[in-house]
Amino acid sequence: MEGVAHHLVLEGRFQMMLGATFRKLFELGHIGTMEIKNRIVMPAMATGTSSVEGFVTQQMKDYYEKRARGGAGLIIVECTCVDFPRGQGFLRQLAVDDEKFVPGLRDLAQTIQEHGAKAALQLYHAGNAAHREMTDFQPVGASPIARSGGDVPLALTLEEIGDIVNRFAEAAERAMKVGFDGVEIHGGHVYLIAQFLSSAWNRREDHYGGSHENRVRLLREILEAVREKVGKSYPVWCRINGEESGIPGGTTLEEARETARIIEKTCDAISVSASDRDLSSSRPHFFRPGWAVHLAEGIRKVVDLPIIAVGRITPELGERLLEEEKADFIAMGRALRADPELPNKLISGEIEDIRPCISCVVCQQKLRSGGQRLCAVNPDFGREREYEITKTGRRKRALVVGGGPAGMEAARVAALRGHEVSLWEKGERLGGKLLLAAVPPFKDEIMKLVDFLSLQITKAGVKVRLKTEVTPVVVANYKPDVVILATGSTPFVPQIRGIDRTDVVTAENVLSNKGVAGSSIVVLGGGQVGCEVAAFLADKGKKVILVEMLELLAADLGKLQGRQSLIDYLAKKDVTLLTQTKGEEISGRSLVVLDKYGQKQTVRVDTIVLACGSKPDMGLLEGLKGIVQEIHLIGDCFKAQSILEAIDDGARIGRLI
Repeated sequence: MEGVAHHLVLEGRFQMMLGATFRKLFELGHIGTMEIKNRIVMPAMATGTSSVEGFVTQQMKDYYEKRARGGAGLIIVECTCVDFPRGQGFLRQLAVDDEKFVPGLRDLAQTIQEHGAKAALQLYHAGNAAHREMTDFQPVGASPIARSGGDVPLALTLEEIGDIVNRFAEAAERAMKVGFDGVEIHGGHVYLIAQFLSSAWNRREDHYGGSHENRVRLLREILEAVREKVGKSYPVWCRINGEESGIPGGTTLEEARETARIIEKTCDAISVSASDRDLSSSRPHFFRPGWAVHLAEGIRKVVDLPIIAVGRITPELGERLLEEEKADFIAMGRALRADPELPNKLISGEIEDIRPCISCVVCQQKLRSGGQRLCAVNPDFGREREYEITKTGRRKRALVVGGGPAGMEAARVAALRGHEVSLWEKGERLGGKLLLAAVPPFKDEIMKLVDFLSLQITKAGVKVRLKTEVTPVVVANYKPDVVILATGSTPFVPQIRGIDRTDVVTAENVLSNKGVAGSSIVVLGGGQVGCEVAAFLADKGKKVILVEMLELLAADLGKLQGRQSLIDYLAKKDVTLLTQTKGEEISGRSLVVLDKYGQKQTVRVDTIVLACGSKPDMGLLEGLKGIVQEIHLIGDCFKAQSILEAIDDGARIGRLI
């Protein structure tokens, strides 16, 4: 009884500390026989941290250990290939189709479980989402229908389908034997099982195609075969699409509900996601928090199974969904990439210290393009061991000039390492270019990053001076050991006759809310910034013409980062889009442009907005030579950079000094 009483006291203290805000999120939950300490699920997301051959690496273990230590209740290890490499969809993807992978998988499961989290393994086959150039195999699928930019797949034979069913079953058994607490069958997004489920990709005329019941057959057979191998008590569930939006003939919510009814008896839970025309479930900032919640709610109404909801769910929204019984578990994927400690910070009430995901989707874009997996706001992602902050052996007096993302991150890290750090910013507030990046439609969440970084440098002990113009004389009088220049950039002005007129303004002027004269506006430059400025002006009722020299608009944005969504938004707002066109001359209230055929056109305009890029502001550098021995350039004052590159620059230099 004494032990029980002690437990109740601890439980009472926990609830008092947690307060009423997130009680549902931190209730015990169950998936089959598996008891989970809270309702926060880290869903399976490819990280690119395995070896090229599909083995678990130390880097992968470090990544998952940090999330397990951070307090998530259930961690589902990323899409693990059951048919390697033919079913491989990414470079550096985990595999489970051979006994040689067992030692690493066992270590990974134990690493997660040591911190109180449950560990599950997601089982996966890419189907026609695989690429021959990566696997050396022609991809396979339900039917010989290629995806945009993909290889034409071979339609699987009945014998090959049987082999794949067995591979899933053997992989599940292997996962159980090495100690994973459960397995998730990946039947969603753009991969093999989803291809069979969807009439957009399944045109078969045998008993795996045609009717909805036939299209569900592969998933049903996989679940039945898995059950035969692992038994009734081992937790098994699947992820499915609640819909395929923007895909003619794609899966509908009603079809997904029927799929859920069919598999209910062989499944312990269902994770409800979605796919769209960009072949992704990673919705960028154009899709607001909770964009897929209605799908989870729709499926929960027709089955008596725990439902895992996904789709940019914030802790506050997740709590409400649990209270309203619209879901049973809340998946927080990219949020846990941005801040592995999110659950622990919720428990301790340190909500303002949660590093926010800004939904830029750069983590997915980099992975799919074969590059280093990175997070724009969390430079530690995938480098947990390498980027661990350690105390310095020699305390320095460091001066950071510029309060943008690079400067703030450098100051934060340097201060945490034990340096005496001051940050001087000429503006009235911290944020730098982030303050402008947050202005266009759907970008307001970037302000959360500004607030986070501003708070963290204060907590780290950085001395901040605003409205401070920094000169070589001022620096000489301050006598720092090291200066970190994060002075940003200035707009690039193209060589166009008449461009020095007063009715020509920069994108920065526009986004700083300094006003734009007239109703007819031309934006010169159709990269991400130009497109977002055009959207911002169109939202204000302006008639906008966007002029871009290249064939593609927003070419600096990846497909998964919402490039097409941004272009669609411009079209919806009736923005005139002129590609392969350049400005020639500004005269009176007219802009002369030249198209790709050499034809000139005169455009009547009230104001011209320049969005032609930027150039580094290194004016202070020359004056500091000879005054300070150690100088570092970071962010845009070194070269034009994204948020990801700027923060990574700051993180690197903060650890270096």
